[in-house]
Amino acid sequence: MTVVGGVYKLIYLKRFELPDKEEYSGYPFHLFLQKEFFNIKFDTITIFYGDNGSGKSTLLNIITETINKDKKKIKRKNDIVKSEYFYMYINECKYYIENDIPQESKMICSEDIFQNILSKRNENSKKNNSREDLKMQYLQYKYNPINYSSLEDLSLSVETRRKTQSKFIKSRIAENEREFSNGQTALDFFDEELKDNSLYILDEPENSLSPKFQLELLQLINELSRFFKCQFIIATHSPFLLSIPNAKIYDLDEIPVTEKKWYELENMQIYYNFFKENKNYFENR
Repeated sequence: MTVVGGVYKLIYLKRFELPDKEEYSGYPFHLFLQKEFFNIKFDTITIFYGDNGSGKSTLLNIITETINKDKKKIKRKNDIVKSEYFYMYINECKYYIENDIPQESKMICSEDIFQNILSKRNENSKKNNSREDLKMQYLQYKYNPINYSSLEDLSLSVETRRKTQSKFIKSRIAENEREFSNGQTALDFFDEELKDNSLYILDEPENSLSPKFQLELLQLINELSRFFKCQFIIATHSPFLLSIPNAKIYDLDEIPVTEKKWYELENMQIYYNFFKENKNYFENR
């Protein structure tokens, strides 16, 4: 770890080698062999950029599974379908560390974010259904004559006479989690999941995030990498995340794969030219 001007620069995963021989490159369809991409050097923030099908997500899976083949160093919520060729391939991959990879390191995919959003919705839906059942139970025990068949019946009757309906329900079911937009829920997910002192592999984390929230995620990643000893490896085509200061960017659309600045990437040039041609609509409002 080096410290420059009070800023930490800590790297856990230093380098990764992909097989450069034909017989070991059948997975995935000789993709990285064709791209002449074999030696990956990592910085505090490393980004893989490219169109769909360029191999960004595949590369993250290969890195994660290669590191995990000896010890489960990187947690992941969703497993991937692995073929015999996949195992053959990762057995030929090599990685080199500069500092021990922390146990709290993890890979986060866009599917994890969607599942978190759906889980909160489903949990609130279950609570709402349970509340309706408890309302009926409350009214039954409070106002209807009951032939008590158990101590539980008697206890419920006494309790409903001592409590309001709302207090009766609250004593049995927690409040709903506050529901926000998908973007706010996704950003909250990252706030909860991203801790200090860890290596994070993020696969298209911009999904479900509006431009406003993508900028907030950019700030979170930047602060964690600069001041809280975190390293990030990210697959994205978000113009906002690509602009993270000092990120090392690999352009997987190029053959051979090359390092570029974010403003040199083809899609960034397209955005720039589009807004430049239409700047009057923004400046003359």
